[in-house]
Amino acid sequence: MMASHTHAPGGSYIYRASKAAALNLGRNLAIDLASDGIAVGIYHPGWVQTDMGGGAADISVDEAADGLTQRFDALSPKTSGCFQTWDGRDHPY
Repeated sequence: MMASHTHAPGGSYIYRASKAAALNLGRNLAIDLASDGIAVGIYHPGWVQTDMGGGAADISVDEAADGLTQRFDALSPKTSGCFQTWDGRDHPY
C-alpha cells in the first residue's frame, strides 16, 4: 500500500519512497525478463500482526504467508508485472 501513488496521503516519505522504488524495480524487471520466460510479481503482504504491524493489524502471519504462497503459485508470464494484495486483489499503482 505504501508503494502506491494512488494511495499517497502524505507522511512517511522515506518509507514510501523505498516501497515505490521496489515496485518500480519489479515492474521494470518484469519487462526486461519477459523474453527469458521469467515472471515477476509485486505483492502487498497486508497489514500483518508482527512487531511492526502490531496486534491491531488485520491478518496473522500465517494468513499473509498462505496468501502470498498462493500468489506465487499463480504467477505466470501472463500475470508478470502484477501488483497485487496478499489475497489476490489487484492493487492500484
